[in-house]
Amino acid sequence: MSPSASALVDPPRPPAPIGARIAGLAVADSEHAYSQAEVLTQLGLEGDEFAQRVFGRSGVERRHLNLAPEFLAQTLQGRGERVEEELTSRAVQAVDALGIDPAEIGTVVSASLYSLGCPTLAHRLIEHYAMDPATDKYHITGVGCASAVPLLRLASQTVRDHPGRYSLVVTAESMSSIMMPSNAHDTRAKTVGSAIFGDGCAAVALSAEPDATGPEIVASQVHQIAGTLDAVTLSLSPQDSHLHLLRELPDLAGAGLGELVAGFLARNGVAREQIDHWIVHPGGRRIIESVQDALALSREDVAVSWRALAEHGNVGTPSILYVLQATLRDRAPAPGEHGLMVTIGPGISVGLMLLRL
Repeated sequence: MSPSASALVDPPRPPAPIGARIAGLAVADSEHAYSQAEVLTQLGLEGDEFAQRVFGRSGVERRHLNLAPEFLAQTLQGRGERVEEELTSRAVQAVDALGIDPAEIGTVVSASLYSLGCPTLAHRLIEHYAMDPATDKYHITGVGCASAVPLLRLASQTVRDHPGRYSLVVTAESMSSIMMPSNAHDTRAKTVGSAIFGDGCAAVALSAEPDATGPEIVASQVHQIAGTLDAVTLSLSPQDSHLHLLRELPDLAGAGLGELVAGFLARNGVAREQIDHWIVHPGGRRIIESVQDALALSREDVAVSWRALAEHGNVGTPSILYVLQATLRDRAPAPGEHGLMVTIGPGISVGLMLLRL
C-alpha cells in the first residue's frame, strides 16, 4: 500500500472508556437504636399531642441515634470532639467492610452536614489507614441529603487521575449532634425534624478499571431550584439547634420533577420504561409521596425507600446509599438493567444519577 493510500485509512480507535463503577458499597450504623416512642421520651416530648401525631405519621419506626442523657445535656459546641470521633469510627467501620486495600486508594472524598472545624474526615481516614501522604482529599459540608450525586460525580471524575486505584467516597452523618431536648420555646419545625432524622454512614469505592464490576455511573445532573434557599436551614442558638424544614419543601421539590427527569433521560437516550429500579431519597413520608406523585410511581416502585425510612429515618448525606445498597441486595438487578437515583436536599437541590446495574 502506498503512503498516500495508507493516509486515507482511519487509525484504529481505542475502545470507549466505561463509566466509573461502584465497585464496593457498605453502610455502618451506631450501636444504639431507638423506637419512636423511646425518642419521644428521651427528648421530653412524651405527652405532647402534636409531637405524638407527627412521630406517628412520619413513616419512621426506629433510628440509630445517640440520645444518652449526658450527651443531650451538652451544647452543640460541647459535643464537637465526641461527634467527630464517632463519625470517624463509623467511617472506618464502613471502609473496612468494603474489603479493599487502602494502599489502592488514590482519592478520598468525605462529606457530612456536621463539621465544626478540622481536621476533616478525609484527613482522619488518610491518617488512620496510613495512606500515601500525597493522596488527594476533599471534604464537603452543607449539601446534606442531595450530597450523594455530586459526591459520586466528583469521585468518578477523579478516578481516572490515578489509574489502577480507587476513589473512595465516605458520607457520615450525626443528626444526633443537633438534636436537643424539648423546651417551652420549641417551634413545630424542631419537632418535625426530631421525628425523622437519624445517624448513618456509607462508604463507596469507585473504579474505572476495565475489569471493574458493579453499577456503572452512566450520567448525572444536579439541579438547584431558584428561590428556595430557605427551604432547609440550620437553626442555631447558644443553647438550642435544629434543622428547619419549610412545610412546602416536598411540594417545591416535586413541582417540576417530572419534566426534569424526562429531560435528563431523553438526553441520555433512555426511555422512562427502561428504568427498572427507582432509587428515591427517603427524606420523609411527604418527600417520598411527592416523588411518587411527580413521577407516577407505585408504592412498590419505591418500597425500598419506604423501608429505609422506617428502619433508619432520614440519615442525611448517606440516605440514598442505604437505598442503593438495599436495592442491590434485595431486588437482585439483572445485568444491564437501569436504575435512577433521585436525591432532594438543601438548596432545594435535586440530584439525578443514571446507573447501569
